[in-house]
Amino acid sequence: MFHAATVGGATALSRDDLGRLTAGKTADLVLVDLTVPQMVPARDSPALVHPSCGRPRGARGVDGRQVVADVRVTTLDQADAGRRLAKAQRRMLEMAPQRDYRGRGADRISPLSLPLGD
Repeated sequence: MFHAATVGGATALSRDDLGRLTAGKTADLVLVDLTVPQMVPARDSPALVHPSCGRPRGARGVDGRQVVADVRVTTLDQADAGRRLAKAQRRMLEMAPQRDYRGRGADRISPLSLPLGD
């Protein structure tokens, strides 16, 4: 996904001066806080490539009930949902070798596009 959004996009535009972090190339960098609810779990989050992913804009209503106010979802405890999702992801990663027919871990089945920092 990351390759498609960087080098792949530059290649599609026939622009070899874009899409790579290399000396002599122009770069726009974004620092991402992987601890905010919109980025949990951090394992190859689509939000790394699409910055508006998971961020509601403005007020929204569903069936006469306000569900988004001040760019926050009012019907969901995002921090709690993020913790539960991260816990479920850890459990899935731990169980991957038992569920894979070749006994591979999650990192072998689906390697990260980019390494995660501490």
